[in-house]
Amino acid sequence: MKYSILFQFLVIFSLIGCKQIQPCDAVVYWKHEGLIKIYNKPNGKELTSLQNDLQNENFLNLKIKEVTSDFFLVEISLEINGIKQVGWIKKNSYIGAFMKGEKEYMDLTLYNSPKDELSEIKKIKNWKAGFVTIEGFQSKWTKVSISYKGKRVSGWIQSNKLCPNNYSTCS
Repeated sequence: MKYSILFQFLVIFSLIGCKQIQPCDAVVYWKHEGLIKIYNKPNGKELTSLQNDLQNENFLNLKIKEVTSDFFLVEISLEINGIKQVGWIKKNSYIGAFMKGEKEYMDLTLYNSPKDELSEIKKIKNWKAGFVTIEGFQSKWTKVSISYKGKRVSGWIQSNKLCPNNYSTCS
């Protein structure tokens, strides 16, 4: 009996300890023409660089796996030919997503903290929908920032409301 309880405890502990964090899907905004430098670590050695292929409409998508104050650890690839690289990229306003089922104008609610819908900080009425910049992520929540009336506004949104796709609005 004692071994059975110990075994159950070890199984539960290992499941909790091995729980993997889901990466945050994102894109490099399709209009961005610059190079995305990929580093071996934050502020480290440059490994390579990639960029959107505007002529062939082959755009960069990525999975953000880890976040620091200035960098993302990503798996980044061109959508069509699938060339993949893993490394660190600098955070920037061209890394983000679109809103699902985007309308030209929509109401947008941003929260002060993830997982707490009671912590509403801002309800943005009649926002001209566009690209949202990803700042970070936690579980099923993504921290984003947007331009609104000439100012940068940030907050948390449920990740399932975002469309990390340069080709579609995920409707």
